[in-house]
Formats: sequence, structure tokens, C-alpha cells
Amino acid sequence: MSVKHRTIIDGAGTGTGWGTSRFAVLGLAALLGGGLVLGVPSAARAQDATTGDMPPAASATGSPPRLANDIREAVIRVPVSVENHLGRRIDAELIVTTFRPAGPGPFPLVVLNHGRPVSEQDRAAMKRQRLEGAARFFVRKGFAVAVPTRIGYGELAGAGDPESSVRCDAPRYETAAAAAAAQVAAVVRHMQSAADIDASRVVLAGQSLGGFATMAATGERLPGVVAAIDFAGGHGGNPDTHTGEPCRPDELARRFADFGRRAAQGGHPVPTLWVFTENDRFIAPRYQERWSAAYRDAGGLAQTRLMPAFGEDGHQLFAKGNDVWQPVVDEFLKPLGFPIPGALRVAGVGSSAVEDTAALPADGRIVNGYRKFLAAREPRAFATNGSHWGLAVGDDAASRALALCDQFTDGEERCRLYAINRTIVWSAP
Repeated sequence: MSVKHRTIIDGAGTGTGWGTSRFAVLGLAALLGGGLVLGVPSAARAQDATTGDMPPAASATGSPPRLANDIREAVIRVPVSVENHLGRRIDAELIVTTFRPAGPGPFPLVVLNHGRPVSEQDRAAMKRQRLEGAARFFVRKGFAVAVPTRIGYGELAGAGDPESSVRCDAPRYETAAAAAAAQVAAVVRHMQSAADIDASRVVLAGQSLGGFATMAATGERLPGVVAAIDFAGGHGGNPDTHTGEPCRPDELARRFADFGRRAAQGGHPVPTLWVFTENDRFIAPRYQERWSAAYRDAGGLAQTRLMPAFGEDGHQLFAKGNDVWQPVVDEFLKPLGFPIPGALRVAGVGSSAVEDTAALPADGRIVNGYRKFLAAREPRAFATNGSHWGLAVGDDAASRALALCDQFTDGEERCRLYAINRTIVWSAP
């Protein structure tokens, strides 16, 4: 198949006029600054689905990626033991990226679960998973965030592949679900032991196979889990060989029914939200409706949100459509005791024309960065505090522009959004 290439430019700098630009070209299994890992299905792994992630910002000199200090990024290891479809035990240490808001906590916790690239080669090439756009959303809501890179991916690819469904005609979904749920549970328990985590307020979320893992974990009835969110969850999809038709959807319906039945045991199932799109090329929406109904009929709690078609493949909504799904998740979590909005809100609209560089609330040293913003394609965003600036292009641009600007503001006034697309949004603090 042909692969479309696209260039993303993000930039940040100080009031001296100096700035850095980050260029990332999207190709086969390449990382996109806006947050996508493009998985190209292979014949050898036709039953597998794909996922997305947003890479750490790299410097212009090619030095190692810097951690996102503004959201207290750190990396920990969590031991876990699972079994593969042959019953062989696999012991490993999950690589878990964590993020936290400012302050001592205790913070509610969200565990974000990545999906599964199609080919074995792409799974082995995966970087440490960060899911930064989603992580920033939850940090803004006051959550600590944990993003595990599970066994079978990246550095842990050599340990085995316990989440494989093995064969499309006779998939081993039960084994895959058990292994995925065990890893999610291990991360939850490890994080709950931290002094700054509120162990009684845990949310699970994931996309594609990560959504499947999330729903499987609700069947574990983990203490403290109060909600779960499934973005296009499932297994066995291939948009090239069987578009929208996952391998043995009837078997997946049985798995989801089992998750719902186990979640209901004890009489206290957690609320779950299933988010999917009209144009998912991996899993058609009728299957998501069927699986959520199976989960609900078995005793689980499930509400669904069928979203309009998104891009060329709605399966990538979680990875590329932060601005679309974040208000939906805010709406779901608010009545569950999480009222702080995570979706960015524009405080006001300025009267100046977006092209008027003289209206910038700073001296001319910021203008160089702002001109880069004006030359960039939409969606785009520009942030500044008068001394530093940041711009981002693509999905979740406003959040990333603020983050890029704030990396320079230690001990100074935090950055605010100045312009989004063709509108000035600057307002007083």
C-alpha cells in the first residue's frame, strides 16, 4: 500500500528571538509530532490492530529526549508475571511512564493503555509509550498518570508476545485478555502504593487493544477503580484485508460478556464509556455496539458514544483527535467526582487581527516565533508569557504550544495562549 507523508513543525524559544524547531516526518511506523504511530498491517499479523503515541520532544542537536518537567514525567519499572497461549510463564518488568500535577497530592490515578501495531517488526520498534496528549489532559484534571509499555512491545518485545491472538480463524482472545488485564492490574497496584496517590480514585482507559485490556481489567474488580474508558477497543482488525471486520467478532462478544459478568460480581460494577467512530477501518461501529451490549447484558455498566467519521480512519481518534474526544470524557467523568475540566478552554477573544504582529503583548523579540506561527498550517496555536514563546501544529496544538513555551518558564509567569488558528485568544490572567 502507499503511505502518505506529512510534515509537522513545533517550535519554542525565548524572548531573545532564538528558537528551536522540531521536524518529524510520518511514514511507515513513524512517529508524528501530533501523536500517531502509523501501523501498516502485514499479512503475517492480519489479526492485529494499531495504536498511537506522542514522542518526547528531541532537541535540535539530536541529544536524548528530555522529560516533560512541567508535568513531572518520570519512568519506573513494575514487575509482572503472565502466561502466553501455550501456558508458558513470562516474567518481566513493565516500563511505565508517569506524569503528575504540581503539588504533594494525593492525586487520583489514571492508567492509559496503548494499542498494538500490526507487524512484529513495528511492535519491536515501539518507543517507550507516553501518550502525551492524553496524559496532559488528565494532568489538567488533577490526575497522576501511568502509561505502561507492556510485554511484547519495544524493549520488552523479546520477552514474548502474550497478547497475540495467534490465529485469525481460531483466535486465542481469552489468553490475550488475561495477560493484558494482569499487566494493567500490576500497574494499578504498584501506583496505589505511592504516598501521593489516592488509591480509592482510579480510572482505566485505553485505545484499540489497550481498550480491550481496559475492559478486561474491569473484570478483575480492582479495589479503587471507579470508571473505565474504552476507545475503539478490540482485537483482530486489519483495514487492508478485512476492513472493519475483526477476526471472529462472535468470540470477542463472548469475551466482553465475560468481562461484564465478572465486573458485576459483588454487585458494584464500575461505569464504563465506549467511544468509537462511524468510519473505523479496523472495527466497524456495529461490533462496538454489539460488544458493549454484551458487556451490559452480562451485568456491566456501559454507555456508548458513536462519534462522527474522523479523518480517513476513525480508529485513530484517540491518537489524533484529542480536541474531539477530550470534552466527551470531561462530560463522562464530571458526575463521577472529577469536575475539573481537562479540555482547554479559551478565556476570551481579542480584538486584534491575527496577522498584526505589532499587537503582540511583548517586544519585537517574540515576533520571529510568531511569524513562524503565521506561516504554519492549521490547526495551529501560539503561546507566550512575553519573554518566551511556543507554537505547535496539528492535533492538540493548544496544549502542546503551552507545554513548549512553559519548558523555559521556571520561576516566571506561566505562558498563556495568544492565538489559535486565525483568532487572537489572549486575555488577562
